Amino acid sequence: MVISLLWAGVGAITASAAPRELRVGVYSNEPKVFVNDDGKAAGIFVDLLQLVADREQWTLKFVPCNWQDCLNALRAGQLDLMPDVARTPEREGLYDFHTLPVLHSWSQIYRAHGSAIHSLFDLQGKRVAVLKGSVQRATFLNMMDSFGIQVSLVDAPSLIEAFALVQRGEADAVIANHLFGNFHSVRYGVTDSGIVFQPATLFFATTPGRNAEVLAAIDRSVQDWRSGADPAYAEVLRRWGVQAQEGGMPPLVWWSLAGLLAFGLLAALAALVLRRQVQERTRHLQDSEQKLATILDSVGAFIYIKGRDYHYQYANHHTLKLFGKSASEVVGHDDTAVFDTATAAQLRANDRRVLEDGETLEAEEVNTQLATGETRVYLSIKIPLRHADGSIHALCGISTDITERRKAEESLQIAATVFESFEGMIVTGPDQRILKANQAYARLTGYAVEELVGQTPRLLHSGRQDAAFYAAMKNALRTTGNWQGEVWNRRKDGTEYPAWITITTVRSPEGEVTHYVGTQTDISSRKAAEEEIRLLAFYDPLTGLPNRRLMTDRLQHSLAASARSGTGGALLFVDLDNFKDLNDTQGHELGDQLLRQVAARLSGCVRMGDTVARLGGDEFIVLLEGLSPHAAEAAAQAETVGRTVLAALSQSYLLGGLSHHSACSIGIALYADARGSVDELLKHGDMAMYQAKGAGRNTLRFFDPRTQANVTARTLLEAGLREGLRDGHFLLHYQAQINAHQGVVGAEALVRWQHPQRGLVSPAEFIPVAEASGLIVPLGTWILRTACQQLVAWGQDARTAHWTLAVNVSARQFRHSHFVDEVLGVLEETGANPHRLKLELTETLLLDDVEDTIGRMEQLRRHGVGFSLDDFGTGYSSLSYLKRLPLDQLKIDQGFVRDLLTDADDASIARTIVTLAHSMDLGVIAEGVETCEQRDMLIGLGCLTWQGYLFGRPGPAAELQAAAAAHAVVVP
Repeated sequence: MVISLLWAGVGAITASAAPRELRVGVYSNEPKVFVNDDGKAAGIFVDLLQLVADREQWTLKFVPCNWQDCLNALRAGQLDLMPDVARTPEREGLYDFHTLPVLHSWSQIYRAHGSAIHSLFDLQGKRVAVLKGSVQRATFLNMMDSFGIQVSLVDAPSLIEAFALVQRGEADAVIANHLFGNFHSVRYGVTDSGIVFQPATLFFATTPGRNAEVLAAIDRSVQDWRSGADPAYAEVLRRWGVQAQEGGMPPLVWWSLAGLLAFGLLAALAALVLRRQVQERTRHLQDSEQKLATILDSVGAFIYIKGRDYHYQYANHHTLKLFGKSASEVVGHDDTAVFDTATAAQLRANDRRVLEDGETLEAEEVNTQLATGETRVYLSIKIPLRHADGSIHALCGISTDITERRKAEESLQIAATVFESFEGMIVTGPDQRILKANQAYARLTGYAVEELVGQTPRLLHSGRQDAAFYAAMKNALRTTGNWQGEVWNRRKDGTEYPAWITITTVRSPEGEVTHYVGTQTDISSRKAAEEEIRLLAFYDPLTGLPNRRLMTDRLQHSLAASARSGTGGALLFVDLDNFKDLNDTQGHELGDQLLRQVAARLSGCVRMGDTVARLGGDEFIVLLEGLSPHAAEAAAQAETVGRTVLAALSQSYLLGGLSHHSACSIGIALYADARGSVDELLKHGDMAMYQAKGAGRNTLRFFDPRTQANVTARTLLEAGLREGLRDGHFLLHYQAQINAHQGVVGAEALVRWQHPQRGLVSPAEFIPVAEASGLIVPLGTWILRTACQQLVAWGQDARTAHWTLAVNVSARQFRHSHFVDEVLGVLEETGANPHRLKLELTETLLLDDVEDTIGRMEQLRRHGVGFSLDDFGTGYSSLSYLKRLPLDQLKIDQGFVRDLLTDADDASIARTIVTLAHSMDLGVIAEGVETCEQRDMLIGLGCLTWQGYLFGRPGPAAELQAAAAAHAVVVP
C-alpha cells in the first residue's frame, strides 16, 4: 500500500517550461535507494534521477513503500516511476523500461560469522533469508533444485529484515545484491561467502504505455554518463563508495560466474554417470523392499522406522491405516502430524531412550490421535538400528493395540473394588445359598463371612414380613429379573434394622439362572431422618402437638367422616389471656415453659381419639369427634369439655421456680355450622373466641351466626367507606357553641356520610369501622381541610369572623407520623386562621405516650392552634399530666350533664371540673345541654359556654346564622 507520507525533491525549473511531477517509489535497498534518518529519499538511483529531473525540469515526489507494494502501486498507476528494477522477460510484460541500464549488479550470498558456507554444497539443509517477491528468490531456488541441494527459504518483507534474520540466528545465510550486501555486511555481522550468481542490469521502470518521454529522457542522460560527457554519474557513484561501471560488471565477477557454470556442467556429467549406476542398484533394492514391505504388511502389528530426527522413514500398511494417511503424508513427518501434543511428547521421550541411550524399550503407550480424538493403549517394543560401526541411525518400533485387554482388566478391577465397597453385597447360587459375601455385608449383619457362606438370606429374617411378601419378591425375580425394596432384618445379636435390598438375576446365554447378586444398605439413619422430617412437617417442635398443617388435614377428614356417619363434632379455639404480658416482662423462655405446660394440660382434658393442636403463638385447637348428632346435645358435650379446659388452664403454673397464674378464652364452633368447610369452621371458632375475650376473658362462647352477619356488614361498610372517600359522599354538619354573654362563639364540626343507597349514615356506625381499618386517617384529613375552608368563609363576614371551629381528632390520626405537618400544610393551603381552629382530643389519647403528645401539641400551639380536652371526667386523667398539657379548654361530658338535676354525684363532678378549669385558667364548655334547667344550673356552677339540642341540632353551615340570631345573648 502507498504510505501517505510524501516528500518532494524539487529540480531546477526554468521559467519557459511547465514542470512535470513524477511520483517515484522508494524502498529500502541501500546504497541504491532508501529513506535516510531525516526521512528523505537517498541513494544512487535517487541522486541520478535528481540529475535527470534537474535537466528535464521535473518535480519529484518520493513515496516510501515496501518492495512488493511499490511494484503493485506502479502497476496500478499509483506511481509513475520505480528505480532499481532488474529487467526480466516476465517484468517486460508488466512494465516499460528505458534502453540503457543505469547500473550493473549481481546477487551474492552472505553468511553469518563462523558459518562454514564457502560453496553451494555447503548450503545443504541451511536456512537462507531472501526478499519476498524478488528475482533472486526464484533464480536461487531453481539453481538449488538443479544441483539437488535442499535449503529452507525464509521470506522477508525487506532486505533489512532479511539481514536481521541472520543476525538473530533465525537464518544461516542471506541473499542480496552486492551493493546492498557490501553496504550492510559489517552492521549486521555477516561475511561475503564468495558465492555469486544472477548478474543483472538495473533500470527505471514505469507503468506500461504512459511515460515514454520520461524513459527517453533517462536514456539520453545514461548515454551521456556512459560516454563520459557528463562526469556527474561518476561523482554520484564515488559518493556512495561504488566503483564506476564503464563496461558492465568487473572481470572477477564474470570469472566467478563462469566457474560456477563450469562446475555445474561437470556436476551434471558426473551425475549422469552415477545415475545409471544408481538406477541398476535401485532396481535390486526396490525388489528387496517390495518383498520386505509385503512381509511387514501381512503382520497384524503396527511396524514403523524413525530416524534420528524422530521423523518416520517407514510405516507398514496397518500403521498407515491407523493414521488414516498415505505413506507420503507420514514419511518425513514426526509424531506431531498424527498425535496430540501430550502423546507426541510422550513418544518423543520413549524414542529418545532408544536413539540416544541405545535401550531396547518395552512400554505401554497411551496415544490420542489428532484426527479422531480417540485414545487407545499400545504395547510397544522399540529397538535401535545401527550402522556397521555400531552408531545408531534409526529405531524400529512394533506396537500392538491392547486397549480392549486393558479395559477388561480395568473392569475386573472395578468389579472387585465395587464388591468390597461400603454396600453390603452377596452372590448366591440358583438355590439361594450364599457363595460370596463382602466385608460390608458381614459388618452389617454381625456374622463373619465364613458364617454366611453356605447359608441362605433366610438367616436374617426378622419375621416382620409375611410369606406373601417373599412370594411377591420371588415372582418379581422370575418375571423381571430384579427386585428392590425395604426389608426389616435381624442381626446376629438379635437387633432388628431396616435395610434397602436390591436383588438382580444373572442368567447364562441360554437363559438359565446361574446366580443372584444382592446388595443391602442399612437405612436406619434415613428412616430416623424421615421421621424427624415428618415431625417437623406435621408437629410443633416446642410442644410436640400437631401443627396447623396436620390439624387441618385431620379436621378435613373429621368433617368428611362426620358427614358420612351423621355424628356431631366441635372445634374449640383456645387463646391464652394476657400471654404477651408474660413474654414481655418475664422473657420468652418462661413463655415457652407455659406453652408446654398448657399443651400437656389440654391433652389431659380430651379423649384418646380427640386432637389437640397448636396453631402458633398462644393459640390452640381442640377437635372433638364422635359427639351427638343432635346439635343441642353436641353443644352440651362440647361445653363440658370447654369448662374442663377452663378449669385446668386456670390452675397455677410453676415457671422458673415461681408460681404463675393464667387463664384462657375459648370459642366453640360446631361441625354442623361449618357446612363441611375447614376454613369456615376455623373462622367460626376464631370469632367465638374473640366474643369470649370481649365478654371479660377466662370464659367460653359459642359461635353465633349473628356475629358472622355483623362481620359481613362491617366488611361491606368498610368497602363503602373507601368508595365514599373516593367519590366525595361525606359532608360536615356544625353544632353551635353558645356563650351566655356573647351568643354564638363558634361550632363543632361533625362528619356525616351521605350514602347513595342508605341515605345519611350515623357516625356511631361508621366511625368505629374507620378507626379499626385505618381509614380514619384520610377521613380526618378531609374533615380538617373542609373545616378550614369553612373558617375561611366565616372570616370574610364580620358577623362570623370571630367564630372558632372545633374538630375532633382520633388517636390513630393524632399518632400518625405526619400529623403535625399535615395540619400546618392544610392551614397554609386553605389560608385559615390557626387561632380560630380548635382540635378536640380525648383523655385516652393524651395518656398514651404523654411526652410525645405534649411535643406534638406544643408544635401546633406555637402556630396558634388551640386544644380542647373532650369528654373530660370519663377517663383517668392525672392532674400532674393535665397541668403540663398545653390545653385551652375542658369539655364536660354529656353523661354528667344529662342527670345534672337528679344525680348529686354528676352535679358534684361538673362543679369540680368547672372549678379545676378556672384554677388552671382554662375555658370550660358543657355538651349535651337539652333543657333550660340544665343550662341554668350550669350557669350556677360557673360554666357559661354550652352546646346541645337546646340551641339547635347539627346542620349545614348556613343554619348557624339562624342560631346566631336566636341566641344572640342568653344572660343579660
